[in-house]
Amino acid sequence: MGTWDVGPFDNDTAADFCDSLDEAPEGDRPRLVRDALARVLDADDPLDQHLAVEAVAAAALVAAQCPGGRPVTGSYGPDLPVPVLPADLRGTAVRVLDRVEAEPSELRDLWAETAMYPHWLWSLHLLRKVLTFPAPQPVARSWARIDAWMQRHAPASYALLAPPADPAEVESAQEAMGVRFPTDLLESLACHDGITEWAKLLPDEPPMSVAGILEHWRACVEFAEEEPDYAAPDGDQEPWWHPQWIPWAQSHGDSQIIDMREGPGRGRLGNAAHDDVGCFDAGWPSLAVYLTAVADALDHGGKVDGVVPYLTRDGGLWWAVPQTTELNGAPLTPAPRAEP
Repeated sequence: MGTWDVGPFDNDTAADFCDSLDEAPEGDRPRLVRDALARVLDADDPLDQHLAVEAVAAAALVAAQCPGGRPVTGSYGPDLPVPVLPADLRGTAVRVLDRVEAEPSELRDLWAETAMYPHWLWSLHLLRKVLTFPAPQPVARSWARIDAWMQRHAPASYALLAPPADPAEVESAQEAMGVRFPTDLLESLACHDGITEWAKLLPDEPPMSVAGILEHWRACVEFAEEEPDYAAPDGDQEPWWHPQWIPWAQSHGDSQIIDMREGPGRGRLGNAAHDDVGCFDAGWPSLAVYLTAVADALDHGGKVDGVVPYLTRDGGLWWAVPQTTELNGAPLTPAPRAEP
């Protein structure tokens, strides 16, 4: 099996599978995708590497049609469009990725012998994340659920949530930035104008006030203008900063950004580190989806971006990797789920 990278289409077997899709009548292509997934779930152990590679490519085609999915635009994907795939294939694709990644799997064993193994695992993680994105609720509904959970279980954190932003200040910030805020962000600011002091209230960076958004945006734009050699993108990479990125959350110079550039990625969430280029590979399709996932994790358990909620000794909410037991020497306890 000729392989040149960790992507779902970066090998000969996946390229052949894509050729078979192009050669099939348009109406038969969804069946071929489903069959490739089913063969893995029906296979005996150890899982054959060729079956696994075809199924990963099929899972990538399913993910491409999900909110936040990456379009299949590479040289080795199908040349012809795949018709809309049934929604039930998302769950099937997740089970397939779990099977491919678990022992006994020939493909997993082959990658495990190489230095690229962590990168291959990460590529599967990104596909799985897109396939399992929750259906977004309205932002106000998600904040209401988060607020109610914190009122009951983490009152110290709830006290740090700021009141709604001043609409006039929101409008002034948009004019100063030359960027219109997406509806999701406007709804979020109408719930809380950030927080009153730094706290790990969300899995990623803490939300900022309107004033904080404008201040951080101005600082990044000015630095990018003053240091063009540092801030310029390298090849296909994202730039260090773009004036149509809205930093809605920030900590120590690293921000969670909303991409407002025109195109299919408009409204998605990514990250802009102070010492690295922007990145959307592990982001979210929208702020609404992200906040829905946060509310779901608090109410029902589960991870968001690899972390889970805990309670600190003083009644605060904290997010950390599973199995964490303490914070700065003080105990952390797993956060309780919402009562039925």
